[in-house]
Formats: sequence, C-alpha cells, structure tokens
Amino acid sequence: MKMAIILCAGAMLAASIGCSCVSTVERVNRTPLAAREDYVRHHPECAHRERIANGEITRGMSAREVLASWGLPNVYVVTRTSPTEEWIYYLKDRDSLTMLIYSLTFADDTLRVWDIDQKRFVGQGIVSTADKKHMLPVASVQDARRR
Repeated sequence: MKMAIILCAGAMLAASIGCSCVSTVERVNRTPLAAREDYVRHHPECAHRERIANGEITRGMSAREVLASWGLPNVYVVTRTSPTEEWIYYLKDRDSLTMLIYSLTFADDTLRVWDIDQKRFVGQGIVSTADKKHMLPVASVQDARRR
C-alpha cells in the first residue's frame, strides 16, 4: 500500500514537472462554455483568450481571467498579514472516495502558483449487514483493549 502511494506521488510529481504549466479543472460546475466565450468576445485585448475559452489556467493570469475560466472557487482565503490570496477548487468522486484539490495562489492580482493534491478517504463508508458478520461486537473490542 505504501509503495502504491509513493509511486502515485512520484508519477504526479513527474507529471507536474514535465507539464506545460497549464491546468484544466475537472469540475462539473466550472464556468459554462457560453460564459467563457462571452468573456473572450468582450475582452479582445486579453492575452489568455484561448486558454479561457478552453477552461484552462496558466501562471500570469489575472484573478478575473481565472474566474472567467474556472468560475468561483470553493474556498477563498485572505489574511491581513499576507499580501497573497489563495483560492481552492475541489472535485469529489464518491465512487473512488477521492478528492482532487487545486490550490491557486495570487499576488498582486496575478496567478503565481498552483498545486494539485489528491486525497483518498478510506474506512468512512456505511457498513452493510454482510460486513457486520465479520465485525466484533463492541463489548469484545472493549474487552480486547483491557487486556
């Protein structure tokens, strides 16, 4: 299990190092195509027109351009002591119990850095009656702890 996690982390690191520094968020509720195309049509001077139309982000985009491409973040973090702001987008997959987390960092209204993290949640499902056959009663667990 540890080896699989290490290999997965290594593959993600290698992919992020070798990437073209463009990211597309896989969110169901990202900005609709029509809204992205509308933004591009009304901002002909925008240097990132093609990326916005494709729902992509890249370093150097303004906060408005990221909003046009990905929509509102799930979480918005600003502190008084830091000149940066952080936007967090996430995608949950209930079938595989994983969550992709995109953390974007802005400084001076410009996207500087983003990170992608994957979390896997195990052991948090609902127990079925078939699973109960293999479980110890609560009293047996408490007795085992006393020993």
